[in-house]
This record gives sequence, C-alpha cells and structure tokens, in this order.
Amino acid sequence: MKAAVFYGPRDIKTEEVQIPEIGDNEILLKVKACGICGSDLHMYKLGLFGDILCRPLERGGIPGHEISGEVVKVGSQVQEVNEGDRVAAVGNGGMSEYAPITVFKGFNVVKLPPEVSYEEGATLEPLANSLHATLKGNPKEGENAVVFGAGIIGLGVVQCLKALDVKLNKLIVVDVSETRLKWARELGADEVINAAEGETYERISDLAGTAPIMFHSVEQTPLVDIIYDCVGYVRDRPEPQVIQQALNLARDFTGRVVVHGIFEENVSLDLLPMVLKQVSVLGSYGFMPPEPEQAMEMIRSKAVDRKKLITHEFSLDQAKEAFEIQCKVNESVKVLIKP
Repeated sequence: MKAAVFYGPRDIKTEEVQIPEIGDNEILLKVKACGICGSDLHMYKLGLFGDILCRPLERGGIPGHEISGEVVKVGSQVQEVNEGDRVAAVGNGGMSEYAPITVFKGFNVVKLPPEVSYEEGATLEPLANSLHATLKGNPKEGENAVVFGAGIIGLGVVQCLKALDVKLNKLIVVDVSETRLKWARELGADEVINAAEGETYERISDLAGTAPIMFHSVEQTPLVDIIYDCVGYVRDRPEPQVIQQALNLARDFTGRVVVHGIFEENVSLDLLPMVLKQVSVLGSYGFMPPEPEQAMEMIRSKAVDRKKLITHEFSLDQAKEAFEIQCKVNESVKVLIKP
C-alpha cells in the first residue's frame, strides 16, 4: 500500500509499505481522509513529537491521527464496530491507504451518521479538541472571551461557543492571518485583531473595557473573562508570547486562561499578573468521553459547518505539498490527505 513516511524535518516521502496486520483489540481502516494537525506541523518543521505522532516503521514513521474511513477488518475482542462501518477514528498512521486503530470503547472510534461525509469526519478529532477546550473555560452569558489563534482549533472554539448558544458580550479572535480572521468573522466573532499589526493588548482593552484590580487599585486590568490560547509557542513568530498576553489580559478573580496550544520550546513568563489577579490557568489537551460523540452530533445536526474549513485536499502522492500548504497560514485552514 501507499503511505506518507516521515523521516525528519521537512523530509516526508510517499512510499510503498506493507498493509499492517491487526491485533485482537484493533480494527483495520481503509482510509478515506486524514487531516494534517497543528501538532503534525511541529513535527514536520522541527522534528518534534515524531515518536508520539507516527506509526513506526523500520525506518521512519507514518503520521496522521485525524482519520476517517471504512472498517475492513475487526479484531476478535472489538465490540460495537463491524466490517463495513463508516467511522471517524483517532490513531496513528492515517496518512496511508490502510491504518490499524486500537479501539478504546466509547472514546476514539465514532460511527459516521449517513449525513456526515468522510471529509467532515476527518475534522471530528480537532472539533472534539475545540469542544474540550471550550468547556474547560466554562463560558457564561455576558462574558468577554478572546481566542488567540484562528486555525482549526481556534475556529472550532468559535464554532462551539456558537453551537452551545453562549450569549457572550464580546467574542474577539486574534491571529496573524487576514484570511483566517475573515473566517473567524464569518463564523461569528464580534471583533478580529491582526496581532502582526501590534497593540493587541490596547485594542482588546478598548473593546472589553478596563477596571482597577481589586487589591491593587493603582493598576487597571482588562475585563476579559476567558482567554483561549490555541497557539502555544511558535519559534518563528515575532509576536509576544500568547500565554503572557493572556495572563496580562485576564480580569482579576474570575479570569480564566485555557491553554490548548503546543509549545515548541520552554518559555519564560512574568507570573506576577497571575498572582496579583488570582487568574486561573487551565491546561487543555485532547478530549474526554463523551465529547467526540457530542462533536459528531454538532456536525450531523449542522450546528457547525466543518466543510467550509476544509481549504485543500491532496492525494497521498502529494503529501509533501500538502504539508507545505498547511504551513502557509494565509492560504489554508484544514488540509486533508485523501488516499
């Protein structure tokens, strides 16, 4: 079978490899679509997390964990999944014609309703991530929320806030791509800010308003209730670290910072704003049951439109081109590889 094999930074090749055998707790998928994740880009550009993100081969490994496909073989211990089922799945090795998936019941394999395409199904994993992050922030009516990063996760947070019908006072999205900010506006953001233009703190303060810090009244704090950090730390961006901006922006006592982005290296922070304002910092990673099922229902019911976020589709033979396009934030949101 064909597969995209990752060897090192910006070194990915489409090659012939053996069709994998499956174990008792696995299924074999004939892959129909696989998304390129933001974490895959950290691997592709810098060689980070390859041991986590790839199904290992004797040399190199097959990436891809945002998968949809048809079940063609079922292990003896697998329940509730049958040959012929159309599913969305999370597991390594999706950038290939066939992928073995270890089944964790009720967690990483979700059947596709008839109304949901394979392409939409390949966006389930990032939507479940977005839903998990959204719920971690515990958004409430009348609050101000800021989303840093308008990639597939950040835009998914916008979609989830709208689908959950949280009547925020203001929803502000920050990114460096005008293209992605346009998507954010179309999906329901009240305001968008291009961080590459500078003065992000001042502009958010103007939009959300400010007030004195209760126990440190000589200083003002923006009235931002929730900040979703869907960026983490990207080495080649010159803008201030998002997590530091988030701590500076969060209001005192009730301010929450949800950190879902991945960090490409360690960072140094001024934590005094967190201490003075008693800000809550919440780590967010992946998802928990029953969030994938909830995310699938959002897609099925058209509460979210995932099709519009799929900007490019490539064949396996074009795997390297697909990764290069996904790296270009002004040209892409979600890139799919379709064997």
